[in-house]
Amino acid sequence: MSRSLRVTYLLLIMLPAAVFVSAQTREDSLRGVLAQKALPLEQRIPTMVRLAQTVFFNKDWAQGVRIYREALVLAAPLKDGQYRAHTYGGLLGAYYIMGDSIAARRCLDSAMWYARRTTSKKIQGYVQYMKGWMEVRSHKEIEAIRSLQQALALLEDEPAAAVTRLSVYGELAFVYFQWYDLVNIEKYTRLALAEAPRTNSPDDLVSAHQDRGSYFINLYRSNTADREALDSALWFMRRAFYIGQANRAKLAVPSSIPHSAIGIANIFLAFFANTDAIKDSINYYNRIALEEARATKQFAVEVGVYNTLGSMAFEKGDYLDAIGYFRAAVDTGTKDILHNKFDLSQSNLMLAESYERTGDTARALHHYKQYMTLYKAQFDEGKMNNARELEAKYEIAKKEKDILEIRLLAEQRNRQLVQARVLAGQKDRDLLAARYAASLKDKALLAAEYEKGVRQQALITANYKTAKREQELKVMGEQMTYNRNMNKIYAVLTIAFFLAGLFLYYAYRHRSKSLAQTKKLHDLELGRLKQEHRISMLAATLEGQEKERTRLARDLHDGLGGLLSGVKIELSGLTALTTDPQQGTIVGKSLHHLDIAVDELRRIAQSMMPEVLLAYGLGEAAREYCNGLKKSGIPVTCQVYHYKNDMDPNRQVSLYRIMQELVNNAVKHANATHILVQLQQSDTRIYLTVEDDGDGLDKMQMTRLKGAGLANIQSRVEMLQGKLDVQSSPGTGTSFTVECLTTAEK
Repeated sequence: MSRSLRVTYLLLIMLPAAVFVSAQTREDSLRGVLAQKALPLEQRIPTMVRLAQTVFFNKDWAQGVRIYREALVLAAPLKDGQYRAHTYGGLLGAYYIMGDSIAARRCLDSAMWYARRTTSKKIQGYVQYMKGWMEVRSHKEIEAIRSLQQALALLEDEPAAAVTRLSVYGELAFVYFQWYDLVNIEKYTRLALAEAPRTNSPDDLVSAHQDRGSYFINLYRSNTADREALDSALWFMRRAFYIGQANRAKLAVPSSIPHSAIGIANIFLAFFANTDAIKDSINYYNRIALEEARATKQFAVEVGVYNTLGSMAFEKGDYLDAIGYFRAAVDTGTKDILHNKFDLSQSNLMLAESYERTGDTARALHHYKQYMTLYKAQFDEGKMNNARELEAKYEIAKKEKDILEIRLLAEQRNRQLVQARVLAGQKDRDLLAARYAASLKDKALLAAEYEKGVRQQALITANYKTAKREQELKVMGEQMTYNRNMNKIYAVLTIAFFLAGLFLYYAYRHRSKSLAQTKKLHDLELGRLKQEHRISMLAATLEGQEKERTRLARDLHDGLGGLLSGVKIELSGLTALTTDPQQGTIVGKSLHHLDIAVDELRRIAQSMMPEVLLAYGLGEAAREYCNGLKKSGIPVTCQVYHYKNDMDPNRQVSLYRIMQELVNNAVKHANATHILVQLQQSDTRIYLTVEDDGDGLDKMQMTRLKGAGLANIQSRVEMLQGKLDVQSSPGTGTSFTVECLTTAEK
């Protein structure tokens, strides 16, 4: 693998999902956007995803993952699946980089599930890209190419998806770089170079020029007589370097500059004559690469520069300088968790040879062993990659062969079928001709017999008709007279019966409707009375409970609190009278315990009936309650939007008790890492939402919850004449939403 290809590989590993790490200014800008309280969820969630990516790649992996999880919690109420699909896509890249492939696979499954629940082609293409991205790193190149091609099909007509399309081109080029498929490498590096200006990102331009330069380096290696390919490689690498320097302040990835610089230095070192001018160029670009790599912590670039300088010193015979450079290469390479085994093995080999030239055989032997260990690991990895590549190519050839064999068998079967049909047609024609001749003979015989029978039947019929006609004429006259009389009687009776039946049917229908309507009105009135009675009983019960809570809180605060304060004052008087240090210590501890008891008593009284709720309303009471839990170590966040505090006090108390019950359930049973309490008012409607990212609930747990704790909450919601919505499934957390009016309906 060429050094430029290794540089491209490193960039692809460190920059997942085509979203580059940004500077501190970008993080501050994103946090400023999120600080806007009126920011809609549809804009807040993508902004949180960008912030998570920025924090993950620049500051702290764990903090970035937490922001991803918070975005998932916020996206739960949205029906469109694109927001959760986008968030899960970024989260799977983070987990894969952290080494948790199982969590990454779960995130991919979730992203695919939510992508099927949106019409956004951009998000569907992004999820397919992330699937291919993970398959490339899992050495599943055939599946990766299929996923990436599907991503391109979805993103083809999406003008806002230029960044994702560019990333897809880069992934495809990387796969074909591994297979040394110059035709496809040329295609996708060319497409990436054409797409990069549309993203308005200098990082994309730099990366596209670097990949294009790597293509021309491989093209020149396949034909060293093609000097134009070498000139093109040098031009694209220099172009990437100049773009990076000109846009240094705008670069989200400052490491692009040292990568371009060392790429240029390696081209001069590997393919140009060893003249003084070339040496000056190599030293110039190596110095820039080293300075920039140290500033951006690009250990792979530092190792490459140290190896180059060490090799040049070794060739001059400056073995001590060579040892210093190779020693620095080994030390720097071991800092990089993604270190290149080939570069590190070569550093150990050259360091061993340098020590050997100085006569230090012990150190030389040590680094020879390090070289052999790394070389073996690299050789084994190379064998695995070659085996995967050969297996992938074999599978492609096998599929093409199977398709050709299927087509050949189909053509043979078609020819046999046509021949069989021709023979069958000839036999059918001969059989039909014989049947037609026989039918003509039978038809002539039947026609003769039929004519004879017709003549005899005509004679008999004529005689019979004559006699019958005479008899019929006589009977017909009598029958006509009788029929006219009977028809008149039947008509009168029919009309009378019809009118009577119509009258009875109308009376029956009218009475049935009247009875049904009366019964329905009675049932409705009875149900209304029962509902009002149940609500009034419930309101009276809850009002009694709240009065009892208020009385107990007052008694605890005024009675027991005053008593404890009196005991504390009396004990405080003993402090001045006690001369024994041990007794003084006991009195001090007793006073401390009394302080704790008074604080606990105040907390209990405040929980039973918070004064903030009565004085300042539900919004401030909810904030104070959540802040108290947060101080005790419980991860609770409270958000209050547009709350006007115009709600009936009794209804505020009921909503406060509902919030307490839901938060306590989440703390005790959900195993949540974050709980969100949100109170929002829209005109005369109040919305209270309590969400957590805990274990979630399955159907059996939901049934038990409805039969126990949820019954108390449901009864309070009915007393408020409101609605309760529960959204939960195992592993995705739980969301409770209560909706009611500020005043009771009349």
